[in-house]
Amino acid sequence: MFLQVFLIGLLGAISPGPDFVIVTRNSLGCGARVGIATALGIAAALTIHIAYTVGGYALILKQSPAVFTVIQLAGAAYLAWLGTQAIRSRPATETDWEGKGDITETKSGWQGFREGFLCNALNPKAALYFLGIFSQFLRPGDPQWYYWMYGLENIVAVGGWFILLAAVISSPRFRKVYHRYRHWSDRLLGAVLMFFAVRILWLAVSQWM
Repeated sequence: MFLQVFLIGLLGAISPGPDFVIVTRNSLGCGARVGIATALGIAAALTIHIAYTVGGYALILKQSPAVFTVIQLAGAAYLAWLGTQAIRSRPATETDWEGKGDITETKSGWQGFREGFLCNALNPKAALYFLGIFSQFLRPGDPQWYYWMYGLENIVAVGGWFILLAAVISSPRFRKVYHRYRHWSDRLLGAVLMFFAVRILWLAVSQWM
């Protein structure tokens, strides 16, 4: 059972989504330190989903569509804001490069962590995973510490995957190509974030139509 939970959590992390996009953008634009901080923020946000699932609040969310709709709308708004910021990216000038080496965007590790945390905490995809898949592994007869072990497995699987992604994406080979076409890359990633925002908004609205 533990292996199943780990593999399912890993597959969920690998599938494309807002978390993937924000880690990719921060790793390319700000380097490995900020990219890894973003990955750690995503992993930390999983504790919220695990807590409400283990605590029984998953049932409340399932039975209260309005609560989940609020989560969806908040998530869509945050992704739309991130997407707008990325789409407004402009080509780098000589001044932008002075004293920054290959860094094209100044961002602290805390900012990266916060963006990763909010992206996952407000990500309906993560909520749906814990409501629909993770909760199925929580059998009534098992001791509660089993539940938290399953949750820890998800944190390790998801956090490990995104840390690896950040380390690879921020390598000189990837970033050399990125810096050449940085504004186009940012705009593309921003458009992807906007797509996720619109998709989430549509799903939220369609539930009440």
